[in-house]
Amino acid sequence: MKSVYELSDIKFEQQNKIILNIPRLTINSDQCVALLGENGAGKTSLINLLAFTNRASHGSVRLFDQAIRSKLSPSQRRRIGLVHQQPYLLPGTVADNIHLALSLQGAKRSHIPELTQQALKQVNLIDLANQAANTLSGGELKRVAIARAIAYQPDILLLDEPFSHLDQRHIQQLEDSINNFAQQTGKTVVFSTHDRFRAQALANATINLVAGKITAAPLLNLYHGKLSQHFFNTGQMMIHVTSELTNARHLAVDPREIIVSPQPLQSSMRNSFSGRLTLIAEEGNAIRLTIQCGERFHVIISSEALSSLNLSLGDTIWLSFKSTAVTVF
Repeated sequence: MKSVYELSDIKFEQQNKIILNIPRLTINSDQCVALLGENGAGKTSLINLLAFTNRASHGSVRLFDQAIRSKLSPSQRRRIGLVHQQPYLLPGTVADNIHLALSLQGAKRSHIPELTQQALKQVNLIDLANQAANTLSGGELKRVAIARAIAYQPDILLLDEPFSHLDQRHIQQLEDSINNFAQQTGKTVVFSTHDRFRAQALANATINLVAGKITAAPLLNLYHGKLSQHFFNTGQMMIHVTSELTNARHLAVDPREIIVSPQPLQSSMRNSFSGRLTLIAEEGNAIRLTIQCGERFHVIISSEALSSLNLSLGDTIWLSFKSTAVTVF
């Protein structure tokens, strides 16, 4: 599989603070990749690093197997499309904004109308070509920004928190636009989000960021605190772990390794807590339960398990998990 990005020994600092610390990261072509993490995890910084609008304080970035040591060449720049979290459109129509982007990328004037139509078709906004940009809704604006970014047919599309502050209808339309681009041969999409479930539905690969570091730990049940003598204190509860680490500050519990029961289980599992069931939701082919028991836990079970448990919102239930279901870092 062809690599698009290869990052090695990356450190990115701002105001004497390390924002990103990534020993190694490879992103391949023909992938839709989600950057997952809480606010402040470093998602925007990594997006900007991949767009080369930020430069690493240390380390190297290769783009399509070429080492980038200074500014991108015009041909390299055209291979990357970037959409910021709050994109800005210039005064004028939707088409005017795309025409300008194409002109700045060196497109032939005779090709601009056709390229504009193709880009708007991909985001299903052809009917808005002559609409004033300042009259667009939030969802329409983000889709136009994507059209502007892909009009010159880049190989990579980078999106910073594309779904933030959108309603469900606009989110679905935006997902369709991203999928239309990602399904083309040789295209790569990298988008940042704090919504783990949307990432799982849309992406075929994820990068989990915690405090600027990449971790393989699941981030669905992620807690911060302090580890001491095999117990991790979140500030709300004590969770038993088997790790020998002494300086861990984060803990994650695999949502598929948690057992739910109406009564406490008679087992050797060291972690068992009672809580109130606050959410039952479908997630693809599975069911997600949210249980409040000091901390908020998410549990993934099958629809068959849900039927056998006969659960209702507001029930007091027990959740249990082995220490081996826990990752600390």
